[in-house]
Amino acid sequence: MNVQNIVAKSLLTALLAMSGFCFSAQAAEPKKIVVYGDTGRIGAQIVQEALSRGYSVTGVSRDPQKSTVKNSNFTAIKGDATDVDSIKSTVVGADAIIVSVAGTLPDNKPENATTNRAAQAMVKALGAMGDHAPRVIQIGGATTMHDTKEAMLKHLPFPAPEGSAMYGMLFGHLEALNTYRASNIKWTVVAPAENILGSPKGADGRSGKYRTSTTELMRDTAGKSTITWSDLAVAVIDEVENGKFIRQRFTVGY
Repeated sequence: MNVQNIVAKSLLTALLAMSGFCFSAQAAEPKKIVVYGDTGRIGAQIVQEALSRGYSVTGVSRDPQKSTVKNSNFTAIKGDATDVDSIKSTVVGADAIIVSVAGTLPDNKPENATTNRAAQAMVKALGAMGDHAPRVIQIGGATTMHDTKEAMLKHLPFPAPEGSAMYGMLFGHLEALNTYRASNIKWTVVAPAENILGSPKGADGRSGKYRTSTTELMRDTAGKSTITWSDLAVAVIDEVENGKFIRQRFTVGY
């Protein structure tokens, strides 16, 4: 090839690059998300939102046969969000982990709630992975926007006597938040509004619009704290993409 041809080819390459063309033979791999609790009400909506944006999603639950998702970018597997070794073997190569789990042990103690045990396991597993660890986003509770146990007790939306399963779950969210706050991993806790509207099985109510706060529940002009299932999922995947609240808790509402 003579000098003129070399120069011409170089100029063509530069022009194509400036125009946005690329010579890669392969398209970019879709981002990979692991969703713990994918068969639950919130988890299922998050899976659908992620798939609608082209993500590769691995749904993790104790019984993957309960999953009804039919999508080539989705895989359902068995796993445990409270088991360090299970987490390590599941999240390798993921860009983000979303934890949407709930439950209590028979003692109903907040520190033993599934939410806190999952947070503890995530901190240990991801901490051991170092710089290669994906970030984790966990679904929290609306009442944790009151920040302390005393403030939460004053603003409980319904009775939750100490020792009850509801008490364990509500204050388990606070335990989980504090577990993350004491860690060095990349975490985010998303606290939904007080009331989640619409059907968790449908995509109804998806506006793609919401407001956020790191200090108080978002309320509309009537004083109500609400969000739809679909828009909650939108907010979660938006956070995966934008990373605005790393090492923070935030809430979403209208």
